[in-house]
Amino acid sequence: MALAGEPVRVKCALFYSYIRTNYSMAQTTGLRLMWYKNKGDLEEPIIFSEVRMSKDEDSIWFHAAEVQDSGFYTCVLRNSTYCMKVSMSLTVAENEPGLCYNSTIRYLEKSEITRTKIISCPDIEDYKTGNQEPDVIWYKECKPKMWRSVVVQKENTLLIQDVQEEDGGNYTCELKFEGKLIRRTTELKVTDPDINNLRLLALSFTILETKEQGSYGGAQSTKTLP
Repeated sequence: MALAGEPVRVKCALFYSYIRTNYSMAQTTGLRLMWYKNKGDLEEPIIFSEVRMSKDEDSIWFHAAEVQDSGFYTCVLRNSTYCMKVSMSLTVAENEPGLCYNSTIRYLEKSEITRTKIISCPDIEDYKTGNQEPDVIWYKECKPKMWRSVVVQKENTLLIQDVQEEDGGNYTCELKFEGKLIRRTTELKVTDPDINNLRLLALSFTILETKEQGSYGGAQSTKTLP
């Protein structure tokens, strides 16, 4: 998932989930990696222009993804006697008007009031340089925020101690990669356990009352005529 204009990497899942080898080892055994984009029932070979999209070992890099790049991509590893393939999906969306995110590609986290919650900047491993963590800036509802003392930013995470109801909302982390902005937005939903318990208790009473009324209404007396 990515916003339009962001650089995006699509990795061939064969090397990460299906086979016990990496791209370099596959090459030494004579295997070739080819990429296709699914268009309906067809798979069209991808022509890499290097300007907007390039091949980097086991991955495709979109240097500035566009909405029309959304879809399924298939990587095929083969030689004259062997063939294995897998498809991966990519979703690219525009920012919603007046916002720094698109709600269809937000991440979701939940927390109860008074708990401690850590919100991470998700899916940014592809934008790290070596072992160096990227500089991350956090926003609340797309605006800079003066965090209260119990909210601590550490590297690519935001630690909220003693979560309160007003902490619910949209948190956006922002970093730079190759001169372009990368944004990830997480919606935090805050619940009150006391209110939830009261609702469950009220529901239990309602169910019990309904059952009792049903049992009384269903009872019928019988009388034997002399």
